[in-house]
Amino acid sequence: MKISKDLEIDMGHTVTNHNSKCKHLHGHRYTIRATVDDKLITSGSAEGMVIDFSDLKQCMMDVLDAPYDHAFVIWEEDPRADLLAEAHGIWHNDFDKFHRVPFVPTAENLARYWFALLRNELEAACGIKMYQIEVWETPTSVATYTVDEYTEEMDELKGMLSLVTKEDIA
Repeated sequence: MKISKDLEIDMGHTVTNHNSKCKHLHGHRYTIRATVDDKLITSGSAEGMVIDFSDLKQCMMDVLDAPYDHAFVIWEEDPRADLLAEAHGIWHNDFDKFHRVPFVPTAENLARYWFALLRNELEAACGIKMYQIEVWETPTSVATYTVDEYTEEMDELKGMLSLVTKEDIA
């Protein structure tokens, strides 16, 4: 059975080298929907549940909300990355809210990346399997990434995750 939980965050990014207004620094109110897939629990206080919604929410808060809400994400190869990192440090001195990532932070790439991060946490903390993640960049624009895509791209995603330090994730 599949269940889903939504989380909303506010985050800034830039889509480097894009030929539209998205190349500028800007932000969105993202809605992130995580869907898990498992059997119903047959005993105990969680009987009849796949996972307690509050446990799913806590994983989402730890992995997605804490590091990315009111944060800025930029591709590590964006020519503005060093300047923006320096400015962010001068103005805010909170580097946990400035993320350099090894990919252009489109909704599609964020969905892939956040799926992998959340999948790892859910399996470790709750023993449950991610099925898909939806990243709504606007109320009418969504990127969906599924476990089937993850399985096909596992080696590439492991490489992507290994390029990101614990500080980038935390």
